[in-house]
Amino acid sequence: MPVPVWRRDQALGIEWCNRAYAHAVGVDQSEAISSQMELGSSRESFGRNMARRAMEKGLVQTERLHTVIRGQRRLLQISEKPLTGESEAPGTIGFALDLTDVEQTRSELERHIAAHEDVLEHLSTAVAIYGPDKHLQFYNSAFSQLWQLEDSWLETKPSFADILEILRDQRRLPESVDFRAYKNQWLAKFTDLLQPEESLLHLPDGTTLRVLIAPHPLGGLLHIYEDVTSRIQLETSYNTLMAVQHETINNLAEGIAVFGSDGRLKLSNSAFLHIWELTPEDLAEEPHVTQLITRMGEAFENGGAWNTFRETFLNNALGRGQESGRATLSSGTVLEYAFLPLPDGAMLCSCLDITAGARAEQALRERNAALKAAERLKVDFLANVSYQLRTPLNAIIGFAEILAKAYFGQLNPRQQEYAEGILEGGQKLFSLVNDILDLSAIEAGYMRLNLSMVDVEYVLSTVVSLTEEWARKHNLILEMHCAPDVGSIIADEQRIKQVLLNLVSNAIRFNRPGGQIMVSAWREGNEALLSVSDNGCGIAEFLHGQVFEPFERADGGPQQGAGLGLALVHSFIDLHGGKVELSSQVDVGTTIICRLPFQAIATGFRED
Repeated sequence: MPVPVWRRDQALGIEWCNRAYAHAVGVDQSEAISSQMELGSSRESFGRNMARRAMEKGLVQTERLHTVIRGQRRLLQISEKPLTGESEAPGTIGFALDLTDVEQTRSELERHIAAHEDVLEHLSTAVAIYGPDKHLQFYNSAFSQLWQLEDSWLETKPSFADILEILRDQRRLPESVDFRAYKNQWLAKFTDLLQPEESLLHLPDGTTLRVLIAPHPLGGLLHIYEDVTSRIQLETSYNTLMAVQHETINNLAEGIAVFGSDGRLKLSNSAFLHIWELTPEDLAEEPHVTQLITRMGEAFENGGAWNTFRETFLNNALGRGQESGRATLSSGTVLEYAFLPLPDGAMLCSCLDITAGARAEQALRERNAALKAAERLKVDFLANVSYQLRTPLNAIIGFAEILAKAYFGQLNPRQQEYAEGILEGGQKLFSLVNDILDLSAIEAGYMRLNLSMVDVEYVLSTVVSLTEEWARKHNLILEMHCAPDVGSIIADEQRIKQVLLNLVSNAIRFNRPGGQIMVSAWREGNEALLSVSDNGCGIAEFLHGQVFEPFERADGGPQQGAGLGLALVHSFIDLHGGKVELSSQVDVGTTIICRLPFQAIATGFRED
């Protein structure tokens, strides 16, 4: 027998032992008996005391003892049983069981359990382990924090039913009409659950928990609670966003298709199917772009347009190019397409039916060309007419001047009045013809500026001298103010005088008796500002954008001109690289400012 066994006599001495006992004490059987060698030599009285208690009580006595056997520390479970049979001599029989391996296994298990509990303690996921008796055996900090339970109470190892009651009182469980049935359903898992079970728990405060319940290897249940509120909200937001994007894309008038990095169709909308006359079955298995382009080719006529589009489509869809263009289908539909690489390696293709817009664009181009041709014809016509008028006008003006100055004899008063009227009318018509010629030259791009150093104050004084008498006849006050630092500018002196004369003429024509006209000049930065202002009838605001157009006139003046004065002003200033600013209110007056650079840019000149 491998277990040490021995027998003691009435005096508690060892009177017999087996080989296993002798081996344990390190001698042979006879010496073990003769020397009365006890197991655990450091505690020789241990065995005798146990045997004495066994004989006194008449009961088996069992104790555990750590001892060294053959140089190794062993754990022995020693038992002493009294011999009480009539046929047996008084004494005890003892035996020892080596529990060293059991102790080591238990220690290893305890270390593993402690390590596992330490790992579970540091998890952010709430963990609770319930024993077969339905009482709490283990919990981590995350569990107590999640359910807001006191550690002192949890350490008492309450039952699962007690925990459910506490959570119900704290409104930490889902609302239930029949709580008893709800609790029994949870408790039944301790006996019915064979496989891990996962579910979602929606708490009254809006928290959503993922609950995993699994049978524990040592009996009972393992509960794992994970707060997935943020993830559920994120998934909900993501799904909502995807649904919104899906609906948005499907309701676009623009056809959309997305090709993955492998060249297969990943996404498309209904407009794309409609434009290319495709069916959902055509796109069901994510066709490759080479397959799809063959199907799309049915919308084209064979020829250069189809070959060009096919090459462009394949190159961009497979080569991650970025290109846009137009294609015309056999039905006459005009498409505008574009390719755009996406950050994930995919390629976005968009197609838009712009047939109506293309037709409107073509119509506008044709109309614009017709308008330009008509404008050119008008300019040529006016120029030709003006040139044809100059010759007879020169004759009329010359003869009228001869008659008015009585070179061939005196005229009676009425004849004198008629002659002066003819002369005045001819001069006005001659001035109008010259204005038309200037405007035609500017619009045709043939006007050349004769640039020179121009004294601004001299130009202003000259214009005021020429128009002062005319203003006096209309009972108007004409004044001039020139800032001393304005100096000179590089410009065409004749055209600047013509600009100021036109502005002053307009101010006289559209003023009231007793009104005032101010001609002024000053400097701002690199610009010279020439201004003519009056307190006449003014120009309505809705006409401000029209008065600079040829043959457009503002209403309200006692005298009406041809409507070329302000058009010439704007054109001449623009040729100098300047700007014209208009400020006017009805019945208040008008101010026109010409901004001229100190060195004219001379724009608009054409050498041909």
